[in-house]
Amino acid sequence: MPKVNCAIYTRKSTEHGLDMEFNSLQNQEEACKAYILSHAFNNWEYYRTYSDGGISGGTMERPGLQTLLNDIRAGQIQIVVVYKVDRLSRSIIDFHRMMQEFDKYNCNFVSITQSFDTSNSMGKLTLNMLLSFAQFEREVSAERVRDKIAASKAKGLWMGGTPPLGYDLKDKQLIPNPQEAELVNLIFTKYLELENMQAVAEWLNQKGYHTKAWIPRGGQSRGGKAFQKSSIQRILTNPIYIGKVAHYAKSKTYQGKHEPIVAKSMWEAVQDIIRRRITDPHAFSHYQTHKTVLSGKLYDDKGHSFRLTSSKKQGKKFLYYYNGAGGHYLPAGQMDAFVLKTLKKTDFNELEPLVNMQGLTDGQLTHWITRAECQTVGKAHYLTVFLDEKQVRTDLSACSRISGQAEERRGVLHRLLDKIYVKSTFLVDNVSSAKLQNGTARNILTVRQLNESLVRGLARGWQLKRLLEKAKPLRECEKASGMNKRTFARYLNLCYLSPRIVVDILEYHNPRNMTLRELMNLAEGNMDFAAQEQLWSP
Repeated sequence: MPKVNCAIYTRKSTEHGLDMEFNSLQNQEEACKAYILSHAFNNWEYYRTYSDGGISGGTMERPGLQTLLNDIRAGQIQIVVVYKVDRLSRSIIDFHRMMQEFDKYNCNFVSITQSFDTSNSMGKLTLNMLLSFAQFEREVSAERVRDKIAASKAKGLWMGGTPPLGYDLKDKQLIPNPQEAELVNLIFTKYLELENMQAVAEWLNQKGYHTKAWIPRGGQSRGGKAFQKSSIQRILTNPIYIGKVAHYAKSKTYQGKHEPIVAKSMWEAVQDIIRRRITDPHAFSHYQTHKTVLSGKLYDDKGHSFRLTSSKKQGKKFLYYYNGAGGHYLPAGQMDAFVLKTLKKTDFNELEPLVNMQGLTDGQLTHWITRAECQTVGKAHYLTVFLDEKQVRTDLSACSRISGQAEERRGVLHRLLDKIYVKSTFLVDNVSSAKLQNGTARNILTVRQLNESLVRGLARGWQLKRLLEKAKPLRECEKASGMNKRTFARYLNLCYLSPRIVVDILEYHNPRNMTLRELMNLAEGNMDFAAQEQLWSP
C-alpha cells in the first residue's frame, strides 16, 4: 500500500496569545498529528504543517494557505488535516473553490473534531451547514467590532493607533503636546499664506521640522521623517485638532474628550481653501505640464471624468488616470500607448483611401481625440475613442499615398450621426499596489494590451521547448524552469498551436478575448489545427 502524505493546516484569526509558550496553533497541530498517527494502519504519514497566525479566515490571501495549495498542485499531498472546518476558511465561496482544487488534484480533506463524509449528499449538507455557521460567526464578530468602534467614537473616545502630531497618549487619552501643538498651528498658518500643501511641506523640511516621532508599546520607532504633501493633507483635514473625533466609515464627526489645539476660525478658513481648490479646475494646473494623451478627455460610461494623479517609487514618478466614482487607477503611460496603437491599427480608408499613416506623429494622433469613454465589466475594459473628423481629414490629406496594396489594419472606423469613433478592448491581468500622492496605498490596475499575456505565454513555451531540445531529462527541465510537471506541460502545449492562431496573437488579434489560461486549455489535448481554429474564432 503506497504511503499517504498528510499535511496539517492551522490558523488563528488574531495575534493575541501567539507569543505564549504553548499557543493555539501548536494545540491544533498536536491534535492533528495524534489523529494522523491513529490512522497509521492506512499508511497515513505526517508530511508538513502550514500555519497562518493573525489572519482572518475570510480571505484566501494567506501565505501558509497559498503554500499548501501550491504543494497540492505539485502532487505532494494526498490529505489535508485541520482541527475544525473554519480553520481552513470561514467563507462558503472560498471553501468550495478549495474543495474543487482538492478534487482536481485527488486530495482529500479531514476535520478531526467534526466527523462527516463528503462522498454522500448528507455529508455535503452537513459541511455546508458548518460553513454557513462559520461565515455567520465571522460576520457577526465583524459587526460587533464595527458597532463597538462606532459607539466609542460617538462618545468622543480615541480608538488607538499612532497619536496625531500635537498630542501625546496617556491612559488611552490624547493630551496636548505644547511644542508639537505650536508646530501644528504653524502648519495651518503657513497653508493660509501659501495655499499649497506641497509648498508647505518643502518649507517645513527646509526649516528642519519632521513628522510625529512615536514608539508604540513593545514596537519600533515610527515617524520622525521629512514632511510630504500627504502628511500635510492629513494634518489639515483632521478634525481632531478642533476637539472632534472623525468616524470616516459613517462620514460623521463627534465631539471628542480631548482638548482642541487649533482655533475653529483658522480650521474653517483652511477647509474653505481646500474645498475651493478641489472644485477649481486651475488648482491642479501643475499636472497639465505632463503631456498625456487622454488628460481631460477620459470618462467612464456614466460621465464621470478621470483626472491625473501620481505616485513615487525609488525616486521615479508614475502618473495614473483616476476615477473617484469607480475607484480605478489606470497607468497613464500604458493607457496612452494603448490608445495610440489602436489609432495606428485603424483603417481610415473611408476618409482617405490608400493613405500612408507612417509619417503621422503621436502629437497629431493626440489632437484627433476629443473624448474617450471607458466601460468596465469585470476585468474587461471597453474603450471608445471619439475623434475630430475635420482634424483627421486635414492630417490624412497631407500624408503620402500607398502605391499598390494597402497595409491590412484590424481596427474599424465607426460613425454615429456626425461623430466618428474607434472601439477597442484592453484587459487587466495584474494588480499591484502603489502609494499615491495623498499618502494612501491603493491597488493599481495594470493595463495590458489584449494579447500581451498571450505573447508572453508563447515566448515562455518556446523557451521550455529549447530546454527539452538540449536532450536534458524532463525532471531537470522542470527543475530549471521552476515549474511543476503540469504547468510545464501546459506551457509546452502552446508550441503546438495552429500557425494562424499564433499569427493572430502576434498581431494583437483576439476574436474571443481569450486569457492565457483559456488559451492553455485550448492547446491542451490532441486537437488538430482545424479544431483549435474553430475554438479560437467566434
